[in-house]
Amino acid sequence: MHKGLAYSLAMNHLELPSGRTAYELTGPPAGEPVVLLHGGTVPMWTWDQQVPALVQAGYRVLRYDMLGKGQSASPDAVYNRVLFQRQLLELLAALGLTAPLHLVGFSFGGATAASFAVQHAGRVASLALIAPVLHYARGNRVVQLARLPLLGRAFVQHVVIRKAAERAASLWRRAPDPAACRARFEAQIAQPGFGRAFLSYLRSDALGDYATAYRALGQGALRPLLVWGSRDADVPAAHRQTLRELLPQAAAHELPGVRHSAPFQAAATINTLLLQHLRQDRSAITLRG
Repeated sequence: MHKGLAYSLAMNHLELPSGRTAYELTGPPAGEPVVLLHGGTVPMWTWDQQVPALVQAGYRVLRYDMLGKGQSASPDAVYNRVLFQRQLLELLAALGLTAPLHLVGFSFGGATAASFAVQHAGRVASLALIAPVLHYARGNRVVQLARLPLLGRAFVQHVVIRKAAERAASLWRRAPDPAACRARFEAQIAQPGFGRAFLSYLRSDALGDYATAYRALGQGALRPLLVWGSRDADVPAAHRQTLRELLPQAAAHELPGVRHSAPFQAAATINTLLLQHLRQDRSAITLRG
């Protein structure tokens, strides 16, 4: 095994009604639960640099691979918002995590976390959104090509997945061990059913417009942490402005020079902001327009 793949030693699997789910639950059993939701292409090892800091601070940390990604199963299903919400609910129930959750989501996981917080407000103690997507499909050529009716799995396998791999590689370029990240990503692509699941994911509502969820969240009691990089092309400036307008109560922080790779590229800063947020130390978070 590649030395960088040690994270898999702590991985467990649960057979959920929605499908077999790979997860890691670590930290003191009595700690407040923190649930980490990864993005659309890089699975739960997105959080390798955040988990140790959260555990050391005394939190009970859950991270998992969404269905069709990482080491979780790729059942024959529609990979839409309903599926990913259902998987999270089933996982929490199976693990007996009933206490109010601290939800942390990156990219697509940020949009998923925001939707969960709206639909299950009583179960969420706090919410942190790191480079959350607003409407990723809009203007995205790869997604638009994947949705053409005459193009199917062969196109996804030879073009879309290759493009996704190139994009993912840009995310982990600043990780401690990029070679290990590449090996993990290649292992993900080799999983049975990955191509079919990824095509369904691109064609579903998973990457559609989340403005309604963010608007509802902005009218609620939570005060989310909202973080993005100043050079994030996946959450362009216009989307960032819309997010600020939809979430006026958010504690927002822009990371200068950071791309759509904050958990990798700015891990120390993300850890500091997360811990401040979880401790409700809002005065230490700089608001930027």
